[in-house]
Amino acid sequence: MRVWRVHANDPTNHDAVIEACNRAAALGEYLPVVRTLAAWHLLASGKQQDAILNFESALTTDRAAPAIVRNADTLARRWLTRIDHIAVERALRTHYAANVEFPSSLQSVLSQPNPPPRTDRFGTAWVYKAEAMRVSKAPNQRFSLHSQTLGSRLTAMGSLPFTGYGKRQATIVARRQGNPVMVDFETVMEAEAPLRGTAGEGSAVNGIRFLKLASDGQFALMIENESDFWVVATTRSR
Repeated sequence: MRVWRVHANDPTNHDAVIEACNRAAALGEYLPVVRTLAAWHLLASGKQQDAILNFESALTTDRAAPAIVRNADTLARRWLTRIDHIAVERALRTHYAANVEFPSSLQSVLSQPNPPPRTDRFGTAWVYKAEAMRVSKAPNQRFSLHSQTLGSRLTAMGSLPFTGYGKRQATIVARRQGNPVMVDFETVMEAEAPLRGTAGEGSAVNGIRFLKLASDGQFALMIENESDFWVVATTRSR
């Protein structure tokens, strides 16, 4: 919560959040959250290589890992896919500069020395298509490229500007007795009216997935449904 408060106070103050993340220690199961939060702020502040190292530190192949670890892995792979997408685009534009057209398939750039990533970070081949100009009909003068996993709307880095961090906010309203733990949340999406909903650990409510309630019940770790941003819901003060 100390790290998250620094972030929530000003999500655009990247240096302050990165420093708070670097100072954090003995976080146990929450370490992947802090590492990927730091990675996002490193990426937003132009420190791409450091961001990649932080995102990659959260990767796992253990499908039986705890929910926090698995969701951190998904979040990291999504952002790493966007970074890799830039590398593939750069290779395509280099090809265009030499040939005055984009290749008919990605194989032309993937077979070159020092090729860009062949797949997204989920191991799925890129979806690529060369297109003719609408007016002149000249072939291969435009292209479309995206990750099948993320979809065409969310693959490009520019699809999620770095002017803020996520859009959904949540507050813990009440905790219900039972197993699994059930929590009442109030959520807000930018200018929308607040929404009330109940979720158990692992289930979603109003666009956010509830992952874990802290042992003292003071906050809940959540993640937006598209798995790009963490959300921390705190207990409403009485």
